[in-house]
Order: sequence, then C-alpha cells, then structure tokens
Amino acid sequence: MEDIIRSKWNDILEHVKSEYALTDVCYKTWISPLELYSVNEEDETAVISVNDYLLGESSKEHINKKYNLFIQVSIEEITGFHINITYKNKSELENNDNNLKVSKLKTRAKNNLAFNLNEKYTFDTFVVGSNNSFAHAASLAVADSPLESEYNPLFIYGGPGLGKTHLIHSIAHHIIENYPDLQVLYVTSEQYINEIVDAMRNSKQDRTTLNNIKKKYREVDVLMIDDVQFIIGKDITQEEFFHTFNALYEQGKQIILTSDKHPNQMEKLEERYKSRFNWGLPVDIKSPEYETRLAILKKKEEKESIKLGDKILEYIAENIKTNIRDLEGAYNKLILRSKLQHCDISLDTAKEDIKELILTDDKIKITNDYIINIVIEHYNLTLEQINSKNRSQKIAHVRHICMYLCRKITNSSYDEIGERLGKRDRTTVMHGYNKIEEDLLTDISLQNEIDILMKIINHQ
Repeated sequence: MEDIIRSKWNDILEHVKSEYALTDVCYKTWISPLELYSVNEEDETAVISVNDYLLGESSKEHINKKYNLFIQVSIEEITGFHINITYKNKSELENNDNNLKVSKLKTRAKNNLAFNLNEKYTFDTFVVGSNNSFAHAASLAVADSPLESEYNPLFIYGGPGLGKTHLIHSIAHHIIENYPDLQVLYVTSEQYINEIVDAMRNSKQDRTTLNNIKKKYREVDVLMIDDVQFIIGKDITQEEFFHTFNALYEQGKQIILTSDKHPNQMEKLEERYKSRFNWGLPVDIKSPEYETRLAILKKKEEKESIKLGDKILEYIAENIKTNIRDLEGAYNKLILRSKLQHCDISLDTAKEDIKELILTDDKIKITNDYIINIVIEHYNLTLEQINSKNRSQKIAHVRHICMYLCRKITNSSYDEIGERLGKRDRTTVMHGYNKIEEDLLTDISLQNEIDILMKIINHQ
C-alpha cells in the first residue's frame, strides 16, 4: 500500500488541484509542499508531513480543516485505498527521527558517549578528491582498527570549511557501528573548554565534579576533539588536556584531533605539545579542485527534490573556490529561494544571488551570508531552519548569534541583516543583538562560543 501511494503521490496532489479547482497560489502554498511521511497498513492510516518551516506552526490545523477531505478522496480515487490521515509538522517529525536515531545508537552502543554527531557526516557521503584522498585513507584506516592503528594521534588539519569535521564524524560513526563495545567520546573544543572551566570553578566547593570530568575523558577508548587549536593558549584547559592526552596515549587508546594548522605552524603551541601531536600522523586537507567541487554539488543534488541543473552547478563549482562551506552555502541559498518562491532558478538568478560569495582575490570576503553559513554549520542547523518561524530555544539562540555577529563584524544595518534571516524586521534583529550583548556580560559559556566563532570567521 505505502509503495503505491508514494509512487502516485505527485498524481494525487495534482488531482487535488484539478478536481477541486484550486488556484495556483493555494496549490503552491498549501498542497505542493506536502510529503507522505508514513503509512500504517494495519489500521489504514497515513502521516503527512507539513512544512511548518515555510508555512508556520499552525499550518497543519489549516490543511486538516480545509483540504483533508480533498486529499483523502484523491488518494482513494488514484490508488483505490481508503485511509485516514494525520498531519504533523516537519520539525516535529525531524525531532522524532533524531530521537529515534539517538535511541538506536544508545541501544547498539550503551557505553558510547558521542551522541552529538551529525548523521549526514559519514564516509559514504564524503566526496574524495586529490585534495583530501590521503586524509580520507588515514581516517578510514584508523576507523577500521581504532586500538591497533599506528596513526596515534591522527591529526587532521586544514583551513575552515574543507571537511575536517565531516571526516572526524565519519570515523566516529564507523567505530560506533563496528565496535559497539568501545567507548567513543567526540567533543568540540568549545564543549571541552566549557566542561573544564565549569568543573574548575566548582572544585572549590566540591572536587567530585572535577574528578568526574577527568574520569570521563581518561577512561574512553577513543577521544576525538574538533578544532583543538582553540584549547591552545587557555592555560588551565591546555594543562588538563596535556595530562589527558598522556594518560590515553600510555594506555594505547586512540586520539583523533582536528586543527586549522599543522602542529609545527601553531605559534602559541609549546614544544611538548608539538612533539606529541607529531607522534602519530598529521594529514592535511586542501581546497578542493573544480572536479571535486562539482562532485560535491552533484552529490548534494541527489538528495534534493529540487534540481538546479548542470549549468548552475558548474557555475557554482567554477566560481566558489574557497572551501566546501562556501560552496554548499551558495547551493543552499539557491535551493531555499526555490522552495520559498516555488519557482525554478535560472542561471541569471543564480549569478545574482551568489555574486557576493564569489571572490576576486585570494582573501576571504566576510559577508553576512558567509557569517551565517559558518554559524549554522557550527551548530548543525540549516539555513531553512534559521530563516523559518521556528522559535525553539536552540534555533532562536543560534538566530540571535547570527544577528549579533553580522552586526558586530560587518556593521550592516539591522534591516540588511533581517533581510538575510528570513526577512525579519529591524526591531527583531535589534532585540537579538542586544540579547546576546547583554548575556555576554555574565555567561562564560556564551563568551567561549562567540570567541570560537569569531576565530573561525576570521581564520585565526
């Protein structure tokens, strides 16, 4: 039943439009974005996903009230199946899917501590080119034999947005899948710093917290820290990491680190760290060449219902040369425009939309779009989520950080920033900026977040 309904879904939606004489506006706004999520054949029910990112949180009630009978009848007329329909918001279903994935991971690997991984970052989705083939091969070798690898530590380095995080997440997923008894701990440098600072601050009253943190990091089988360069120079955190590194290395545990530079090029890094980081294998990732950039875009397009077409993909690949983050940022911007405006994107439109991302020299041009892309990647969100009306605590927090950093770094007007963030008005942007600025006075964790993001944006 489900396969038949899914294969006929477009026909069903078109039938709703033609049979009930819906206008183009009504169809594109309410019916076209609907997606079949699941079908339960036993009780003959279906769940249909409503894109609340585009239509707002009350959209499912509106569709259920006004269009449910039309959709139900159209399904029966096209497929012959009479089913009852439940409408659920896309954000709600995505949260359920994420919770289910986490639950499955916990069941498969009860001791695993790496639950803040991006499910999309796997070896299967990593595009290999001449710029990253050695790093990919080394990462796969470590993932295949995590406690027997001669590459310890594995130190992956390269500029921002080139795929270091994708690789380290891929290693974690591979180990969790194939070695469920191993304890895998993945953290960003930001998370590590915050945990150590909080434990140190509380240690005067209770040393249990600090001892638990030390135990957490020194009793794992695989420790992965992303952007380790941000730990360097922070005396207390750096010293604690030094002892953790030594403890794990002496036990033969696997250590995997990423950084923006080779250990020998890190100016503030003490010799004792440089020597340890060089014990294993430092491997670099360079900027992708044209063929790899195009392959990355085509791989992304495979998963999208909207197709930009070869000419636009070739134009993006030819002109966005800096890194994968900018490449995908340009692609995502065009996809979002197509979804919001329910239209195809022409080559001329694409050129106009991404012209600010195209560089005329080797220096990175820091624009509002560039800042927003870095922030949403850092927090594992999408441009669509940030531009939506979703007001969940996490998305609102990240949206406010985008507003703050755009204003702070580019000095753009509140109106300009609001235009880049779902066409929000200037008072909304002003509120977001002021909230972050006020919270920075007392929130140490937020201070660390902003410090790290500023360094990523400015390539420090």
